[in-house]
Order: sequence, then structure tokens, then C-alpha cells
Amino acid sequence: MKHRPKILVVDRDENILSAFGNYLRKKNYSMVGVNNIKTGMKLINEHEIKIMITDVRVNSEFGVNFISQAKNVQSNLQIIAITSYPDKINEPYLKPYGVNYVFVKPLELSKLDEAINNCLHNLEIN
Repeated sequence: MKHRPKILVVDRDENILSAFGNYLRKKNYSMVGVNNIKTGMKLINEHEIKIMITDVRVNSEFGVNFISQAKNVQSNLQIIAITSYPDKINEPYLKPYGVNYVFVKPLELSKLDEAINNCLHNLEIN
């Protein structure tokens, strides 16, 4: 089996992190989950992360600054953003920050799979 890049998941909800972990492991992905932006940024600074799935709002902070900082550190980072606030935080708002995909909670797993596969394809051609 081809080595799959590690996926970083950032969400304040431990239950969501656990669900992502279970789902991504079933799909043979390696995942690290964190519940705050500071730890997420530390990992991005210290490790090569290829794909990040992040809630746009983590611990009352909107993550656009986090997303921008992450892209500055790892310019090829593929980002999938999730939100519970589609009226405020949507794809046209997030695209300029380097977000590849935006999904509204709850996620459709088939669409998440497609986004991850497209992110992996983007990594291969870059």
C-alpha cells in the first residue's frame, strides 16, 4: 500500500476528533487530532503536514488567521475547512486564504472522501 500523508484535524470537540480518527483510520489514513489552534500551529511548524481538516471556529477563535499562518509555513498544505456558520463563513470567504474545500457540519462522508482524494492528487502534481 502506498504511504498516505498524515492528516491533521483541528476541532474543539473531542467527540468530533474521535469520530474523524475512527473514520480516517478505516480509510487507512494516519491522523493526528488537536483541539486548539496553538497545538495545531506547533505541529505545522515542527512536522510536514500535507492535509489539514479544520473547524473554522476553534475555541471561540475564527481560524482564518490560523489558516493563513499554516499556509505561510507550508505553502502546499491542502486545507479542508468545516463550519457550523455557513451564513458567515463560506467558500468565497475562505478561498483567498488558501482553503481547498469548505463543508458545513454535519459532513457528508462521500464528499469528504472526494475532497481528500482531490487533495492527494493536488499534492502529487505539485
